[in-house]
Amino acid sequence: MGQGNERTSSRRYGDVVLPVVAAALPTAVFQVPNLVGAPVSKAVLVIVALAVFVGVVVWQALRARRTAAARRRAEDAGATALAAYEVAVQYGFGQIATRLTRFAAHDHATRRSELGAFADRAAAALAFYLLPHVPDVRANVYLLAPSLDALEPIGHGGAGVFRAGTPYGDRNLDWVLQGGPPRVVGDRESDVDAVDDEPDFDPRYRSYVAVVIRGEGYSFGMLTVDCPTPDAFADLDVRNVGVVAQYVGVACTLAFPVRHQHR
Repeated sequence: MGQGNERTSSRRYGDVVLPVVAAALPTAVFQVPNLVGAPVSKAVLVIVALAVFVGVVVWQALRARRTAAARRRAEDAGATALAAYEVAVQYGFGQIATRLTRFAAHDHATRRSELGAFADRAAAALAFYLLPHVPDVRANVYLLAPSLDALEPIGHGGAGVFRAGTPYGDRNLDWVLQGGPPRVVGDRESDVDAVDDEPDFDPRYRSYVAVVIRGEGYSFGMLTVDCPTPDAFADLDVRNVGVVAQYVGVACTLAFPVRHQHR
């Protein structure tokens, strides 16, 4: 092992020294006649010039090696991040799919009673997937009340009930019932949410993504993820929130026969 390290160090030393020698040797040979019989001051000037030239070549060689090393480190970090992402997807989304298969095997009454647990695990798995690149992320599943006048949290860390007659409640209920497109807010202090806030309200969760939970053309609720950091969610995150919302939508369709739902 020690001999291997020594050989590696020797190769690295040679990689730096050989280009310097190859670059400096022709210049040095060309300057040798100028040193013969030249005054000391001129000889010193030539030697200093050669030293500066060698120094520049050494600096460029070392800089190139540092750039290559930084690129290798970036590639290694990218590979590590990709591996972590694959594990998160496999654990998170694979877990939801497995639970959905078990959920479908239950009878109707059991599905109704287990829907909250399924929604909770789906939200937790989504948060697990997002956590490596979205700090302090929170995922929530909200279900429409039977009277369609409220969105009630049933999964993970709900932020409260959205009721009709309040700015947030009316807007979210209308959006859910219409089956609106995904809503992405980069910073709710400067986005549309600010107009509905109380004057002294200081939201901890600055950015969020909300997706309507749908199944067979019917709305069941919404899935949201939020984060204290502005602009925390990428386009891929929005798509994956939509994927989890589809899982929850399938579970809701199994738990609630669509003939009892309102469009």
